[in-house]
Amino acid sequence: MFSLNQILGRLQLQLLTPEQQQLQTIIEVWATIVGQRAIAHTRLISLSRGVLMVATDSASWSQELTLKRSQMLRRLNQRLSNPLNDIKFSTALWHAQADSSPSDPDFDNQPQQHPSYIKDIPPTSIPVSPGTVTPQTVTPQTAFQHWAENIQRRSQSLPKCPHCHCPTPPGELSRWSMCAMCFSHRINSPPTH
Repeated sequence: MFSLNQILGRLQLQLLTPEQQQLQTIIEVWATIVGQRAIAHTRLISLSRGVLMVATDSASWSQELTLKRSQMLRRLNQRLSNPLNDIKFSTALWHAQADSSPSDPDFDNQPQQHPSYIKDIPPTSIPVSPGTVTPQTVTPQTAFQHWAENIQRRSQSLPKCPHCHCPTPPGELSRWSMCAMCFSHRINSPPTH
């Protein structure tokens, strides 16, 4: 005879996708994989296409765990029915909303977690004069003009990148101290000596 907790546990596993089941298994063994010292500095974020995303509370923890990645991957794969391809560590999602968790199916689909996310400014409506133009007769040119005006209005409230002076989402500035384009250019440019 099974206890109610055992029955509910089995039922929950049956309702999860195979990837969610695998993430649940990883959550259960994570402390033994990373060790007691590192457990407080890591948070499992998601599992997608065989890649486990783990948030860390500092760049030093991210670097230390990245160096141990192959050993951790080997130990995890010994316990999983479907082996992982990789583990990625990042500080980017450490301060994610407390109500989101790796078991939340919409966690990966939350754009506000991305540094380039800009809170939407409500668009202005396309001006329509009574009896002259109806929304069905809006031309592609007027729709584009309206869209361009909304983008320009939205970008006016953004801070400027200190390197290229372009409007930049605040998340990019707090993460990289510059816009994503300047950061990408900086890391992809050959070092100057």
